[in-house]
Amino acid sequence: MSEKEQQDKTPIIIDNSDKMLGWIGKALELVKNYGITKVLTTALLIAILIIFFYLLFNPNVAFDIYDKWRTIKHNELMDLRMQNAPKIQTLIDRLTFRTDASRTMILELHNGSDGVGGLPFTKCSATYESLNIGTHPASSQYQNQNMSLIPFATFIFEKGYWCGNTDDLQKIDRGLYYKMKSNNTEHFSACVIEGIDKPLAILIVSFDHTPDIGHDCTKVRENIRHVAMEIAVHLEVEKIMKTETTN
Repeated sequence: MSEKEQQDKTPIIIDNSDKMLGWIGKALELVKNYGITKVLTTALLIAILIIFFYLLFNPNVAFDIYDKWRTIKHNELMDLRMQNAPKIQTLIDRLTFRTDASRTMILELHNGSDGVGGLPFTKCSATYESLNIGTHPASSQYQNQNMSLIPFATFIFEKGYWCGNTDDLQKIDRGLYYKMKSNNTEHFSACVIEGIDKPLAILIVSFDHTPDIGHDCTKVRENIRHVAMEIAVHLEVEKIMKTETTN
């Protein structure tokens, strides 16, 4: 093999150490002149500007990232609801049994739609229902109910708790009175499920018969309020996660 062929096969080694040392030297000089804090702050701002202009000229990337984040949060919220649902159902089933009620229902508050002025309509829907033997379901009649058309809602939010015969409801809310009568409800108790900063739902325990002399409204009140506080914990966590997803 000739000397020329041996030279052609010799690997070429590119030495960038001088350039690297040069960059390190410049970086150290910047730190010395301006301080580490100012240098890092400037570098961070430059990085943010680079990302900003990249997303500005590539908006689809930003939308894709946001959609993926929303999907992840939505799935987390759905998983949480799936985990909470049997727990909440067990709580109201036990409440129905302890109070010997005919039906227990949770009316969750939500924003169904916005008005022309942009203000949301506060609505409620029955999301959970527990039935005693022989009691027919009524939750389908309590879907997307506009709270402004339920005077009893304002009443219960002010009082926090109510217990009495359905006939006593006529003076407060005749619409709700007729709806309850159509479901054979003769007596009921209602309690607000309070969140950290606002009400989350209304818990209703109803009876298809007028309670006998042995019925203790005070005991029902203790049971329903205790369960309402337990349910509030589950719903409040869901509300916080939903707020993080929509904001």
